[in-house]
Amino acid sequence: MSMINRTLEQKFLKKKADSKKAELLVIYGRRRVGKTFLLSTVFPESLFLTADLSSPINLMNSFLNEFKSSLGLPSSLRINEWDEFFSFLLNYIKLQSKKPVIIFDEFQYIALNDKAFLSILQKWWDKAFKNLNMMMVLCGSYAGMIEKIALSQNSPLYGRRTGQFKIEPMDFYDASLFLKDIPEQEKIKVFSVTGGIPIYLKEFSDYTNFEEGLLEKCFSPGEFLVDEGAFITMEEFSRESSLYFDILRVVASGRTTPNEISTLTGIKYNGLGSYLRKLVDLNLLKREHPFSIKSPRKKSLYSIGDHYLRFYFKYISPNKELIYRESADAILEKVKESFPRFCSYTFEEVCKDYLWKSLKPDSMGRWWYKDQEIDIVAVKNNSLHICECKWTTKKVDYRVLDALKAKTNSLLTDLKSEFDAIQYHLFSKNGFDNIPEEENVEFVSFE
Repeated sequence: MSMINRTLEQKFLKKKADSKKAELLVIYGRRRVGKTFLLSTVFPESLFLTADLSSPINLMNSFLNEFKSSLGLPSSLRINEWDEFFSFLLNYIKLQSKKPVIIFDEFQYIALNDKAFLSILQKWWDKAFKNLNMMMVLCGSYAGMIEKIALSQNSPLYGRRTGQFKIEPMDFYDASLFLKDIPEQEKIKVFSVTGGIPIYLKEFSDYTNFEEGLLEKCFSPGEFLVDEGAFITMEEFSRESSLYFDILRVVASGRTTPNEISTLTGIKYNGLGSYLRKLVDLNLLKREHPFSIKSPRKKSLYSIGDHYLRFYFKYISPNKELIYRESADAILEKVKESFPRFCSYTFEEVCKDYLWKSLKPDSMGRWWYKDQEIDIVAVKNNSLHICECKWTTKKVDYRVLDALKAKTNSLLTDLKSEFDAIQYHLFSKNGFDNIPEEENVEFVSFE
């Protein structure tokens, strides 16, 4: 399979590989985002050492097996210490004719199973590796965990890494390249389920009909997307996993304030904050304040930022019993009732991507106050941009623009700032009808 985009990531990796000094990189991002495929494509001749939950001794020996023959070592050789492993790795590096690339994939498993590993790696880096023209890549899933064990000030690697890159899911524009046979508007539906995760997109890439793909890949017993959400979240929580599941399920159902989450999960309001903070730290939840120019209002809302997890906790997890009773058609009927609203959130995210690319704003977010809400507010060079996103079967008409303009005074009062200009943007799934053109209004149809 050929690489789709990832231009920025490839440029970063190649620049580091072409440097004339030692490089220690941390590459991380959520499970299945395509980190391993990226690294193996850019560095096909690298030494790839993939960790798992094996004991430290089994792990170091499986790593050694990957280059044992290059050193002429007997196949029966076994080691018992990380110091022995790094000594052999140093010899391997010195034998290479060009800059070697050593990749520890899923390296968080090593650090979790052996608390001494990072300190030992730090010692060898300071003593030997940093003086060589070589590159070491520590690649891991579970962003929050990697930030804690490799990027925080308390980590033994702090101050030694020469770069880090968080691999994000693809945006809609790149993700749609996987979906060549699906009608254009149906691609938003697929993206609402898969997000920009390449392996999920591949699951839908052979279908021409969204509902058929949904039935076969998300609501059929045994398919990996049926239980993927559980695996992603369970691996982050060894204790109290049911409480975290409950929070994610409640947020996915549309209850987004701390009060609502506390009431529906039974977790006391005073103790809820620590659970929410951990979910935000792990990028499983997103905390959002009303858009502001100065300090934001304290009121915050929570949402599931990952499209697949949002779909999983809203439609798959509550219907597991029906899935395993092979009652997918009944689930599909439930989905049809609320899915347009579900997709409208995705459409807002796609519109934000459009604005990041076309406008390149200084700041952007959603705004709400009491019973008023604006989908997207952005500021660029002291110009205020106010946006409405409509994912409906009807065309957008002048009433939508008038309603958006009517909210402007409330927005300006709340922001407590003056702007040189105000620009309106209307985004529509199905185009526009009966709206006179105005100089400060941009019309963007999905097509």
